[in-house]
Amino acid sequence: MRGAATWIVGGAVALLLVLAVADAIRSREDASGSPGPPPGLHGVIVAAGERCQATGFRFPSMAPEQPPHPLDCGGEVWSQDGTLVASCEEGVTTVTSGDGSFQLPDVSGCAPAWRSDGSLSVIRDGGIVIARRHGAPFHFFTRSQLTDALAPVGDRPESWVFTHVSWFALTSFVAVLHAAESNETAIAVFARGGLETFLPQPDGGIEDLHASPLGNFAFARPDPKRAYVMVSRGGEPMVIPHVPGARALTWSPDELYVAIATGDETLIARTGTTRIIGKLPFGGRALAWLT
Repeated sequence: MRGAATWIVGGAVALLLVLAVADAIRSREDASGSPGPPPGLHGVIVAAGERCQATGFRFPSMAPEQPPHPLDCGGEVWSQDGTLVASCEEGVTTVTSGDGSFQLPDVSGCAPAWRSDGSLSVIRDGGIVIARRHGAPFHFFTRSQLTDALAPVGDRPESWVFTHVSWFALTSFVAVLHAAESNETAIAVFARGGLETFLPQPDGGIEDLHASPLGNFAFARPDPKRAYVMVSRGGEPMVIPHVPGARALTWSPDELYVAIATGDETLIARTGTTRIIGKLPFGGRALAWLT
């Protein structure tokens, strides 16, 4: 299967690759004074390049480490335990085991996103549908419910639909909304079936929405040059470096640090500041920071 093959590389080639990148980090810092990873960082930073091949390094030594599974990349979205991968084509989401040994029933809908219990959400007819390994998919949040939830915050609430979801927990999530009549977009946070935060975004699109480990979220603005914005669950802007041309973002597991990747480097800053405290000489189209 294509998803599983993205990180299965010949042992000798993989070893040479990760050693070369680790050497590049050390030599770049020694030669130019450019900051490498600060010694206080912990965990594993994983980046995926143009072919979605994932490469991992453990902080602070930058010793190579094999990622537990591929990153969400190229339209493929992996479950938290790395056993299942979902992708959508022509309005239908396909779910396959990571090793390619079995396939679950297809689910009508797109924009797949995994929840912590291993269930999968998709967007169908502007609402959210949940699919489990066993049993029929069910409507979790219909378009009619969305209309009711948005009625207090604006005109024509019936025009809004869900387009993307990222989950905080089983009943709380952040979503991208789209109003077809006005072509507006918005960010909305929901919990226990109710609306917590509604943030209209009339000046541009929204891409690559992610819920953070501690319940905040971030998304990319595509214009004029793609850059990320971080926001608290309550809707307050949070300071992170403005990085034009950014392609991926992730947080450290404790959310004290944020990492932002461009095509050729990954920048690390302490969350809540704009100061870059580390630069790694590799970028990518996907990024993760694991324990």
